Amino acid sequence: MQPDLITSASSTLPMGEQLIGAFEVCRAMSDLREDDADVPPDRRPKVLAGSALPGDKRRGFFSFLFESATLTDPKPGSVKATGDPAARAKRQKKNGRFFGTWDSLAGQWLAAGQPQSDTGVITVLMLTDCRLRFAYIQNVHRSQTAPDVEAGVCFPRAALAWTRRRSSGQKEFQFGFTDGSWGTLLIPQEKEFLTLFPGTFTHKERIP
Repeated sequence: MQPDLITSASSTLPMGEQLIGAFEVCRAMSDLREDDADVPPDRRPKVLAGSALPGDKRRGFFSFLFESATLTDPKPGSVKATGDPAARAKRQKKNGRFFGTWDSLAGQWLAAGQPQSDTGVITVLMLTDCRLRFAYIQNVHRSQTAPDVEAGVCFPRAALAWTRRRSSGQKEFQFGFTDGSWGTLLIPQEKEFLTLFPGTFTHKERIP
């Protein structure tokens, strides 16, 4: 990840907390299945309020058209959030992108990874000596102006039980939690991710 983005994200860390590494995360692709990882709009955090720049609305409109065309726009009501053990077994077998309720650790994780904003936003996940922390950075030409930065939610490192590549040839990774839930995010910088999580299961290994 670009050094200036790491510097911006790490500015949100509490004093004394040590950054180990960071990478960008994005919403996973949608195929309209009941176990998609699309979070309902009312669950997605609103970030970087008041940070909009001229042209943001126009860029947002074209982004909406692109996402709609590629089936990545959230579809309210299409995802069946559930804590049913039988559904868990089914989604394990079918390599599902999401299992859990929206209040589960995975549900909260996915929501943090799919923010809403009136400006362009880069979502960064930081691994520190004790936490996994989300940060949101305004996507601007950083040579022209300093971006606004906002801290997101954090999770204890111990809450993350496992990570797994979901399929071959794609940069989707599943994050499994100690409550039995899991959720999938797209990781553009997979090399950085795999360096920080060297024990990540391959797509050929079953979901734990």
